Amino acid sequence: MIKIVSKRCDLVKVHTTVGKVLGTLIIGMVFGCSGAEESSPEVQDEGLGTLTGVIRLSGDRVTTPTIVENSTDPEVCGERHSLQDLVVGSGRGIRYVIVALVDVPEDSFPQVVGEPLIIDNRDCRFTPHVSVVTAGTVIEATNSDPVLHTTHLYGAMERNFALPTVGLRVSRVAEGEGMVIVKCDVHGWMQSFLRIDPHPFHAVTDAAGTFRINNIPPGEYTLEVWHERLGQTHRSIRIESAQSTEISVSFDYR
Repeated sequence: MIKIVSKRCDLVKVHTTVGKVLGTLIIGMVFGCSGAEESSPEVQDEGLGTLTGVIRLSGDRVTTPTIVENSTDPEVCGERHSLQDLVVGSGRGIRYVIVALVDVPEDSFPQVVGEPLIIDNRDCRFTPHVSVVTAGTVIEATNSDPVLHTTHLYGAMERNFALPTVGLRVSRVAEGEGMVIVKCDVHGWMQSFLRIDPHPFHAVTDAAGTFRINNIPPGEYTLEVWHERLGQTHRSIRIESAQSTEISVSFDYR
C-alpha cells in the first residue's frame, strides 16, 4: 500500500485530471524559426510546416513531484517513490506535457505508423512516464524487475498485461483514440499516461519543456496542451507552408 508523505501543491486524482484546468494558462505565440531541441526525428518534407515551442511554469515558486511511501516489495522497489507528476527543469520548462493537433482532416493523415512503443516496468515505475502514438502502432509491455507487475491500460484502450517474470514481453496494436492511463495493479503508485491519435501530429515535452512536430500540412488547427497535474487548454494556431511556427505556453497555478 502507499501513503502520500510530501507535496508542494494539491495532487489531482488521476481519474479526474484529464480535462480539468488548475490555475490560469497564459499563451504567447510568435512566428519564425525555432532553436528548440528537436523531439521528433522525422526529416522535414518540402511544403509542409513545423510547430515548435516550450512549455513553462510561470513565477518562481519551488515545485517538486509528489513523493509516496511504499510497503509493497520494498526490497526491490524501495521505500519511497516519486510520482513524476510535476517535473520542472531549467528555465522552468515543464517535462511530460503532451501537445497535439486535435482537428486534422482525415485526408491529411500520413499513411504510416511510428516505431513500436515499449512500456517498461523498470525500478518499479513505468518508462516512459508520458508518451504519444499513432493508432496502429505496436505497444509492447515488458518487465525489467524481479517482481510481478501488470501494465493495465484504462481509457481509450482497455488492456491488462500480466508480467510475472523478468524479461517477459507482451504486445498489442494501439487502438482507439484519446487518453490512456497506465497503472500497475500490484504497486499503486506506478502510473503513466499515453495518448493515441489517428495521426502523428503530437509530441511530449523534454526535460527543458521543449517540443517539435514536423511535416504538418499548412492550415488552421486547434492545439491541445495537456499535463497530468496542471490540466489542459486549447488554442488556435496557423501552420504556413515551409515555415516554422513557434509557441510559448506558461502554466500559472496557485
